[in-house]
Amino acid sequence: MRVACKLITLVLLATSAAALAQTMPRETRLAILQAVVQIVPYDTAADDLVDWSGSGTIISPSGYILTNFHVAGDLTTRRSYEWHTIWITDPEFTDQPPEFYFWAQYVAGDPTHDLALLKIVEWYDEEPVADDVVFPHVQVGDSNTLIPGDPITIVGYPGISGSTITFTAGLMSGWVGENFESGGKQWIKTDGKISHGNSGGGAFDENGYLIGVPTAGRTVKYDDLDVEEQAYVRPISLGWALIGPNVPDVARAGSRAPVAQPGNTQSNTQTSNEPAAPSESGVGPCDFCYVQELSLGDKVTYTIGGVPDYINFHSYSVNVPAGTPELTVLLDSEGDLDIAIKFGTPIESWGDDGDWEYRDITEAPGGAFTISLPSPGEWHIDVIQYYEDRSTNYTLSVR
Repeated sequence: MRVACKLITLVLLATSAAALAQTMPRETRLAILQAVVQIVPYDTAADDLVDWSGSGTIISPSGYILTNFHVAGDLTTRRSYEWHTIWITDPEFTDQPPEFYFWAQYVAGDPTHDLALLKIVEWYDEEPVADDVVFPHVQVGDSNTLIPGDPITIVGYPGISGSTITFTAGLMSGWVGENFESGGKQWIKTDGKISHGNSGGGAFDENGYLIGVPTAGRTVKYDDLDVEEQAYVRPISLGWALIGPNVPDVARAGSRAPVAQPGNTQSNTQTSNEPAAPSESGVGPCDFCYVQELSLGDKVTYTIGGVPDYINFHSYSVNVPAGTPELTVLLDSEGDLDIAIKFGTPIESWGDDGDWEYRDITEAPGGAFTISLPSPGEWHIDVIQYYEDRSTNYTLSVR
C-alpha cells in the first residue's frame, strides 16, 4: 500500500549505529582513534574559534585530513575557513576529551559531494611542523567492494554523548543515489542513530580501512506509521577526484604508504598480504608495494618508478629452508638504488634506528650481502629508490 503523505527532513550529520559489527583488533582500533581527529575551524573575521566542531580522518603520513566540506566551510556559500584547530585523543587516556595539538590549513574542497581536505602545517603554538614528522594515519580502502550486510564502524566526536571519541557499529544497509531515492552508489546507507559532530569522521570496514565519510542523516515521517531514520556515508570512491591530485602520499590499503624517517622525508609503513601482479613488460607493478615471494635461485628484473619527492620501494620475501649454509642477496641496478634485509617480519623503518638487519644506502648502484647460516624461515628484502624523478631498472637475485 502506498503512503499518501510523507515528511522528509535532511540533516547534515553523521551516524552512530547499532552495535552489530564484529570487533576489529585492538591494535587497529588504537590506530584509528589516533587518526580520527576533532576539527574546530578558526574564524579570522571574529578572531576566535567557531562554536561548533566536526570530525576528520588523517589519510597520509604527512598529515592530510579528509573531512566534510560543511565541517571546513559553508555549503551554501561554498566558502571555507582557512585555518582549523586539530584535536587528537591520547590512546592512553581515551576517557578524556581530545587535546589541541595542531593547526591545519584548508587545501581543497568538493562542495558537490560535501568533501574537503586539510593539511596539518603547524603545532598548537604556531611553530611549523618539520618535514620528517610522521602523523598517525589510516589506510584508505575500496568502498566499491562493499555489499549489503557488511559491517561498518563509525568513528568521530559526535558530542551528543560527551566530548570523548566515539566508536559505533552497524551494517552496510545498501546503496542509494544522490537524491536518496534512486539507484546508484552516491551514498552508503547504514543503520544507526544520528548525531552532530561525527560529520567528516571515518567509516571503516572490518579490516579497519577507511571506506567513507559519515555525512548525512535523514528522518522520514509517514502518516500513521513510525518515524524511520536512515544515516548516510559518502563512499570513499567519490573522494578520489579530490584526494588524487592533492594528496601525494595517501595511504592506500594494500600498499605501504611512505612515512618519514630521520634524515629522509618519506619511508614505508605496512605492506599488503597479497603480492602485486608482475607486469609482462618488467615494469614494477606499483611504486610502493609488496611485489612477490622468491625462492632460492630466483632472479627477477623490474623497473622501479620515480614518484617525485617520495621514496619508491619494492618489497620481496624469500623462504630459507633449515640447514641452508648461506643466503646471498644481490641487487644489480643501472642507477643508485638501496637495499635493506630483515628476518621474520616486514621492515618498518629504513632509518638509522630502524628495524632492518642488513642495509646498504651508499650512493652506488645496488648492493650485495652474503649471510652465513641464515635463520630458517621468511626473510624480507626492500629495494629502495630515494627522491628520483626517473625510473631505474634493476635485477634482484637470491641464492
